[in-house]
Amino acid sequence: MRIRLIGGIVAVAVALGALAFPGAMPAQAGSTRCTGWTSTLVPPPSIRVYRTTTRRTVTVPFRTYVEKVLSAEWGAGAPAAALRVGAVTVKQFAWYYAIYWRGGRDAAGRCYDVRDSSIDQVYDPGRRVASSHLAAVAATWRVSLRKGERFFLTGYRPGTGVCGASLDGWKLYQRDAVNCVHRYGDLAEGLARRFFSNVSWITPGTGDYTGDGRGDLAVVSVAPDTGETTATVRTSDVPFRTSAASGTLTGAVLTTVPADRLLGRAAGDVNGDGLADLVQLVRADDGVALEVMLASPAGLLPAVRWWSDATDPAALGDGGYRLVVTDFTGDGVADAGVVRMRAGGVPVPPTDPSLPPTDPPTPPPDPAIPPDPPSTSMFVAASTGSAFAAVKRTWTTEADLSTSEFRAGDLNGDGLGDLAILAPLPPVPPPPVDPAVPVDPALPVPPVVPGGTALQVAVAAPNGLLTPPTTWATDAANLDALRVLVGDVNRDGRDDLIVVRRAGEDGIQVVVYRAPSAGTTFSRRSFTGVLAVSFAGTRFSAADASGDGRSDLFALVNLGVDAEGISLGTSVLRLLSDGLAFAVDPWFSDPALRWETAVPY
Repeated sequence: MRIRLIGGIVAVAVALGALAFPGAMPAQAGSTRCTGWTSTLVPPPSIRVYRTTTRRTVTVPFRTYVEKVLSAEWGAGAPAAALRVGAVTVKQFAWYYAIYWRGGRDAAGRCYDVRDSSIDQVYDPGRRVASSHLAAVAATWRVSLRKGERFFLTGYRPGTGVCGASLDGWKLYQRDAVNCVHRYGDLAEGLARRFFSNVSWITPGTGDYTGDGRGDLAVVSVAPDTGETTATVRTSDVPFRTSAASGTLTGAVLTTVPADRLLGRAAGDVNGDGLADLVQLVRADDGVALEVMLASPAGLLPAVRWWSDATDPAALGDGGYRLVVTDFTGDGVADAGVVRMRAGGVPVPPTDPSLPPTDPPTPPPDPAIPPDPPSTSMFVAASTGSAFAAVKRTWTTEADLSTSEFRAGDLNGDGLGDLAILAPLPPVPPPPVDPAVPVDPALPVPPVVPGGTALQVAVAAPNGLLTPPTTWATDAANLDALRVLVGDVNRDGRDDLIVVRRAGEDGIQVVVYRAPSAGTTFSRRSFTGVLAVSFAGTRFSAADASGDGRSDLFALVNLGVDAEGISLGTSVLRLLSDGLAFAVDPWFSDPALRWETAVPY
């Protein structure tokens, strides 16, 4: 596909070889093989390329091939979002043929997957690759595209330069994509959905702390004898479907954060290396601070301060705080979101230091001064890869949401992180009693009906602000009977709300509020029946433990105490998603992991 964009303008466009787009079946293996790759989640390590000048076939590292082709087919001056979706398209075109061999052989009889000319994609091993091309490939290396469950053959053409002018659901039009970025602020994921239609943007291995492509379990725990706080990683790197004890990576020994200073922890890839990191919001002597524990193949590194309220002119100010972490800016790197809540009230005039100390120290409120309204604000500290930038306010409402909970994820699939608000609804009182009607004392008193929980979403806009939240669904259970997590359980490229509901005294049920492909309404689906697991004695986290692009659950279950009151430790279950339900997989038990202080991330 000889299509080269220079500064967003097509210079050359000769495209003959990929005009046919076969119906894409789920790719397992080619009927006959050359490279013979089978995975549609992990790119092949190499690809066999036919060199037209020498009429010979060479084996090329696949990532090098994609970088060289992107450099030849796309100008380095194109917007980052267009280059990223271009990198995915270039990669998946060749990846598809590494699975489905077309039967090509060179003069010596050696098989090849792709040709190095515009009949397929232009590959020139001597071509210099710009930093923008390298960055686009790096940012999207784990990404693949699906139509439903189908891994399909991608393609691209020059286009007219007008966003939406050329749409057929199978090809990316390059100049049109550039215009979509400039005109509408589309990100790479949004461009993929716009041009390929009904497509899912798949990134397997979310929650991967070690780099093997499978999500892991990070646990922060406190030693009861020393008070030492430790973050460790339990890996999914062992053969997956076994029940053997997981590998354990000794992580960072954290500086103990007193309970009254720890304001929140959350996980996300804040330095863009593909590994999940731990972020914590703490109350420091000089204000509020964000600290990061970076992940590495050997475990978590000690916490380092990345941002401080004391050094930020946009200071958060006083209030109650909650921490969420996701990619709010759409650059492929997770950011820190801080929700600040203020109760409001009547301002009190300051005391006059010239008055004698025997006078009342606190003057009465001035009735002429109106009370401060309650407020809840969302601030985002964007990650630079090595620090958090100054916070920016993205949303404010005149309401104290201190009884609500907050989660973050890309709920509409546009590449920008959104804010989910779990707001308790007031109970429904019984109908009023008519004072003229005598009350029969033998009749039961009508109960107060619980109000339930509103699942609200504030969607991120391209300008960096959040839209006012709207209710996407309502759960009949009260918030204290729910545990809510975020993850893409059905692999459609949109994060869902995973809700663990209390089911009686000794049971739970997991339901998923699936994000819509359009509109603003969750669809509710049960993913388990009632499981004999204590709601009060279990903690949960979400990660793609199987590496298949679907979010799974880790459940830390309290094993109780023995006759002498000694902790029996913690059992860990994996609840594995197939897109329709969770299958329970007992993973391991650890008598040394005290459930009372173990918190999963």
